[in-house]
Amino acid sequence: MLNVISLSTDYAIVDDYLPSNMSLDNKSIAINISSVADDLPPYDDLFHKPLTLVIFSLLYILTFLLGLFGNFLVCFVVARQRTMQTVTNFFITNLAFADILLCLFCVTLTPAYTMIGQWIFGKFLCHLVAFLQCWCVYLSTLTLTSIAIDRFFVIIFPFRPRMKVCTCLSILLLIWIIAFLLTFPYGYYMQIVEKEEDGIEVTWCEEAWPTEDIRKVFGTVTSILQFFLPFLIILVCYISIFCKLQNNKKKISKSKNSKKKNNCEKVLKKKTSTNQMLVLMVTIFGFCWLPLNLINILDDFTVNMNEFPYYNLLFFISHLVAMSSVIYNPILYGLLNDNFKKEFKQILPFLFVKISTHRDLKHPKNFLNSFNRRKDDENLIRNGEKTLQETTFLQPNNDNVMISIETDMNNVDTGNHKNENENGNITQNGNSQKRKTDNNLMIIKGCDEIATSFGEQSGSDRTTSSRTADTSIS
Repeated sequence: MLNVISLSTDYAIVDDYLPSNMSLDNKSIAINISSVADDLPPYDDLFHKPLTLVIFSLLYILTFLLGLFGNFLVCFVVARQRTMQTVTNFFITNLAFADILLCLFCVTLTPAYTMIGQWIFGKFLCHLVAFLQCWCVYLSTLTLTSIAIDRFFVIIFPFRPRMKVCTCLSILLLIWIIAFLLTFPYGYYMQIVEKEEDGIEVTWCEEAWPTEDIRKVFGTVTSILQFFLPFLIILVCYISIFCKLQNNKKKISKSKNSKKKNNCEKVLKKKTSTNQMLVLMVTIFGFCWLPLNLINILDDFTVNMNEFPYYNLLFFISHLVAMSSVIYNPILYGLLNDNFKKEFKQILPFLFVKISTHRDLKHPKNFLNSFNRRKDDENLIRNGEKTLQETTFLQPNNDNVMISIETDMNNVDTGNHKNENENGNITQNGNSQKRKTDNNLMIIKGCDEIATSFGEQSGSDRTTSSRTADTSIS
């Protein structure tokens, strides 16, 4: 820290800038004071430059619009499509809801407060905004932790029953309560403080803890429970999952039946893709929130951290990076999850038409086949003639597990099994109400972990396949 010399002439000179041959008389001080001031770097003016404020304002507006739109879209997709209402998707919806709250209260009010230079939003919002920002981060980290634990039990212990939706909703309610209790003191001790700066009275929204030690303890506990401990649990879970999937790949590679081996590899590939998406979610969230957490820790244990020359600029950058986390999850769902992608295409077809057109022009034959297949499917669905069925038979041992492959019931030979009505007559047009289930079974040695982790049926496209919650995150 630079030392300041106070003189009777009301001048102040930083001794580090004094030349060795400079005399401390009033005249020499008067001559050199302006040059010394010019040599000092303009730290305080860097953030408040108009160009800097405009750039940050545009970035915050873009974050607000994209985050609000994307997360509302995720919530809407899960709400409108019953097949999307599965355990993992409810966790994802909870993440989207937390991000919506961040967009409404934190992406807007916090940067406005810093840019204006004082709090103008009233006492109630002073408590609420601080509470919501901390609460939403708790919701996100605890939800990501719950997803990781759920995936851990599904893959590491495949014969355990899969979590039910009612259990999932109970866990989400518990997360909300825990997050509220852990965040309440922070919101409670936020107070409106009036200060005088350069003869002007300004209003601040600041923490007002009973003692400084309590503030430090609460800040430390919050950083541990909100960020570091959840990410340690998540790291352990996904490392275990990765090791298990690698072990499954080795078992599959030893299979001598090429057809069964290919089918099992497809199943494992879907599971791996699902876990890659979840790991990306956690990684992005961690990188986004780590800088702001570090600044908060330094602020708790460093005296006058806000007097650091670049403090405002660093805070704005770290806060913007943290808030940008609300954008990435919907993009990940649209790119990496087939079910969300299909729902997004139905709601926003104009976003995907360019990609589809380019692919179809490159492969016109595939385009025609795809078009005819979709047309046939629509007619079959309209006439009630297409049914998909998937049945899984589990043999709980380490040798053999039978996995069923979905079957299009239209391909069943209805001539062998005709359904008769109450009078013994054959139903008209051959549209029988009872059909033979011709399930193709495959037996894969060493794939028991893969088979049993696909127990919950889901999938947004009921005309193409019967997926499971574990294969496609829905």
